[in-house]
Amino acid sequence: MGNLDLPRPVDGMPQAYRGRLGALFLMAASIMGVMAAPASSSSNKGIAKVNTQYKGYATSFDDRRNACPGIKYSFKEPIAAVNSALFGNKKGTNLCGKYVKVSLRNKPSKTYTYKVVDICHGCDKNSIDLSKVGMRQFSKKSIEAIKWELVGSKPSTSKPKPKTTKTTTAVSKPTANGNGNKKVYRGRGTWFSDTTGSCGVRFSQSDMIVALNQEQMGAYSGSRSKCGDYIRVKAKGYSASVVVRVVDTCPTRYCKRGALDLSRAAFKKFAPMSKGVLELEWSFV
Repeated sequence: MGNLDLPRPVDGMPQAYRGRLGALFLMAASIMGVMAAPASSSSNKGIAKVNTQYKGYATSFDDRRNACPGIKYSFKEPIAAVNSALFGNKKGTNLCGKYVKVSLRNKPSKTYTYKVVDICHGCDKNSIDLSKVGMRQFSKKSIEAIKWELVGSKPSTSKPKPKTTKTTTAVSKPTANGNGNKKVYRGRGTWFSDTTGSCGVRFSQSDMIVALNQEQMGAYSGSRSKCGDYIRVKAKGYSASVVVRVVDTCPTRYCKRGALDLSRAAFKKFAPMSKGVLELEWSFV
């Protein structure tokens, strides 16, 4: 910005007036300087820190959100998508191409490393999505309680030394239908098209999400809220089973007790959207 052409005090003006006028000139110059200064760019907020441990859940994904357009990948690889709260800025500093180290909460000594290739809008803060191949490295379930941390670059690996002592591994007994003692609910299943809901989070219809009926939803916040809970869903006449995350409420006039409103992606795991209505059986995970 060039020099300001401000009027000069008139010769012969009393000294007191000159002082006041000079102060006004300085104030005007200061204000104009601030207005002309370029706005500083906001720093990137919400990005995972290296070697900081996060506790959340791992689920699987098979759709592209295109948050890392410069990275080519295949769902046949062990890859990861990080929740939007810790992913960073899509157009600034983010986790694209970084690596995360993951372990089961009940088996923290065994770790697995995944390259970050995308964002997960439907994930809770501290949770991540893994490719099915990546998920199968440590679990056959569709959701697992995990711990993970950002390690930046891919850590070097070495072949483990062969064991010379005989060991035995205890095998836990499977629970019926994978639900254990979880209470099972039944009701109608429909689909919805919103991208924001009563839980206050944005989501995509390509995410595995659900709107829970108003009667069973409870409060929208606090310990009684079902926001962020996971539900395992089956449909009568279909062999598929999916796990969806509660992000919204389906009003009573549309969904009676036991009914669920599924995202398009979740509904299509069972049938085409033209089916309209499914008979569901579900339980909280």
